[in-house]
Amino acid sequence: MDNAHKAQTQTATSLRAICQSGALHFLESYTAKRYALNMDFFSLINPKLFEELKSPPMQYNVYCNGEDLNIIDVQTKNFVYPTRKKGKKLEHTMIEQNLALALNPLNNSAYTLHTNRLALHKLDEEKLALTAGICNPMIDMMLNEFGGANRFHLPSHFLPNMTLFGLLGGMFLQFLIEEGYHFHSLLLFEEHIDFFRISLYFVDYPLLFERVSERSCYVFVKDLLHKEFVQNYFTQRRITNNFLRLELCLYDSPKLQAVQESVAESYAINSRGWGSFDDEMIGVKNTLINLGIDKTHLSYPILHLPQRVNAPICVVGNGPSLDMLLPFIKANAKNMIIFSCGTALKPLKNAGIEPDFQIEIERISYLKDVLESAPLGETTLLCGNMVQPDALALGKEAYIFMRGGSASAYFGGVKSVVEFAAPYVGNAGFALACLLSEEVLICGLDCGYIKGQSKHAQGSFYGEEESNIPQNAYAVQGNGESEVYADALFSLSSAMMSKAIGIFKPKLVINLGQGAYIRGARPVCVEDFTLREIDKNAQILALKSYMSAHRQAVLTRDDYRFYQESIVAYKEEILNALRESIGCKTADATQRNVAHKVELFKRIDMLYALTLKKSANEPFVGLLFEGSISHILHTMMLCALHIPNDNIALFYARCVEIIESGLNKMAMSYKMQSTSYIKG
Repeated sequence: MDNAHKAQTQTATSLRAICQSGALHFLESYTAKRYALNMDFFSLINPKLFEELKSPPMQYNVYCNGEDLNIIDVQTKNFVYPTRKKGKKLEHTMIEQNLALALNPLNNSAYTLHTNRLALHKLDEEKLALTAGICNPMIDMMLNEFGGANRFHLPSHFLPNMTLFGLLGGMFLQFLIEEGYHFHSLLLFEEHIDFFRISLYFVDYPLLFERVSERSCYVFVKDLLHKEFVQNYFTQRRITNNFLRLELCLYDSPKLQAVQESVAESYAINSRGWGSFDDEMIGVKNTLINLGIDKTHLSYPILHLPQRVNAPICVVGNGPSLDMLLPFIKANAKNMIIFSCGTALKPLKNAGIEPDFQIEIERISYLKDVLESAPLGETTLLCGNMVQPDALALGKEAYIFMRGGSASAYFGGVKSVVEFAAPYVGNAGFALACLLSEEVLICGLDCGYIKGQSKHAQGSFYGEEESNIPQNAYAVQGNGESEVYADALFSLSSAMMSKAIGIFKPKLVINLGQGAYIRGARPVCVEDFTLREIDKNAQILALKSYMSAHRQAVLTRDDYRFYQESIVAYKEEILNALRESIGCKTADATQRNVAHKVELFKRIDMLYALTLKKSANEPFVGLLFEGSISHILHTMMLCALHIPNDNIALFYARCVEIIESGLNKMAMSYKMQSTSYIKG
């Protein structure tokens, strides 16, 4: 090495400069300092991990011999990074491979770029008129006025959402940091504590945390990730973490694969179940009718939850597992209360089984036709408050429960709300069962596609179906011997069932199906147990006694006026947050604002956090708008990513104008509907 090169290397402070110089003897001072600083950092933010990191290496350690750098398995003496012969010398590839990993990650074949299969498309203007009235004009404006391209354009050195599985020393991550990369969010999992310890020699972790958005850097070491943590990673930034996800996995192992699958599942779940103002308003209208507020319809008794019945409840869904479980249900009908969920009604009736309650939550206009075709007959209805009134009127005996997750369930501050009752009607039936009994049996709530079987039970409303697995499905753990796949909505359904078990805490939940495994439920075969005898009629009467017809007494005209005022105030809060500048002014004479995509990501996170806060503090108003605001923010983000430059100031300003007009229409829509009931 010539003297000039040596002098340059000696003064270099970056890991990249040292590695590219080839003078690895300068690494000793760098790694010693970096390791000490990182240990101090983790002693403050994670004392438990700090204590584990103090232990000596058990399997892997850094190998540095002269100008050779690698990771060595101290037990087998094998190198982790490949070596090759160069003449008589053995050449190590650790630096070479890490430099390659740090080269343009978004266009690097070592990484996988996920998009949640989302594309920029317009919403259905007939089904979602008000929400589409905001989202669709933004798309048109981007394409027609701002040169929107077919591919996305990100600012240089900005990575929206990165998930790393295995570090193998993590030099590439430090190279990215030194090159100036920022991460909107980062989830990192390292299986081996030794590999993570080695990364402390190279990665500037305090700086890494600074380069990630606040509270968006998730680091997991050794232990499998809890699904709640992974889901929280996505849901806290539901919009910005919903599209581009850059993934890198540096080695294979069963644990890493399990973590990858968990992240992929949570990422998929995040894209579903957003709802919309348009759908929520249908639910509000139906609820007001079902509660008898408009004085032209009967009011239905409302479920309250004072105690549990002394009988097992069998929750029946329309999955393919139902076919093999019909004999069991029929033979044991006298010793359990049967909740038929949605389209499970027809297969049950065809098998000569009379459900005790038919559960429904759909707002759809053709629900009445579905129930008539089953037929409903003498079966008692137990429906979500937002169900189509004409469908409720079919029941010779009908009751309502306030279905959580929908705005209309919280009107007037009602307390007896059934949570975890979405996305499917089976989730509603299951949540009710967990609240109403200590013993719950699951039949046909498969939460997935069973290989070789159709999606639904035979003879149901859906008719004959092919046994195919959709392209967007992924393998999940099965409840039995069958091979099972799920999509985002099925995974969301199973996650909600697990949460219901964890929160409502029934003593025993048995899953008799062959679909997806439900965490908290016990997989059991029908031959392995018998049901005790019960006085079924007495327990059904006890359950019906939990219904009350006094719900409408707490709904006053002041409620309507209050929500009108609250909606207007919330709309202005959103618009004020949108109007705040997201960029800086240029130094030229025009003084035009310059807004960048990085700032837009932060603004979207702030706005989404605002919606979550509103939904928690005032559920009726918050949930009424939350879904549509999510769609609006998501559309604005996707449009911005397709604009072929980073200055989006004018585009953003025009979007705010479109959003303001659309939110005004939403507020007026609620006012017009509620005013008609005030006058009545």
